[in-house]
Amino acid sequence: MASILKVDTLTGVTTAGSISVTGEGNSTTTNLQQGLAKAWVNGTATASLNTSLNCSSGTDHGAGDYSVTLTNAFSVVQYAMAGLARTNTAGYIVTRNPARDETTTLAIEIDTDASTQSDSAFEIIAHGDLA
Repeated sequence: MASILKVDTLTGVTTAGSISVTGEGNSTTTNLQQGLAKAWVNGTATASLNTSLNCSSGTDHGAGDYSVTLTNAFSVVQYAMAGLARTNTAGYIVTRNPARDETTTLAIEIDTDASTQSDSAFEIIAHGDLA
């Protein structure tokens, strides 16, 4: 028989912000909080934000060089970020821009396959511990 659980808040027993979930194969556990995306953004080629989570604004620093300000900062700069950028005719390479790496922003660099920075709409997701 299926059950429905409706709650507003989940709190761990040992540590309030830590809930373990049994993983695939029922042999390991994973931390629910660690597995959640802490920020994501769908932005335009001019750094306007179409939709986002934990992001307040975008800045266009020049061709293929963007930053997105986080509402809640990461605790360290070593957060994990992945993304994609595209136009109707081409895909691009999305990386973090080390010159703009901060705990308070997503530092985005978009390059063509010829390593030339290029403007493009982008979609980014980031994981890590919030401050």
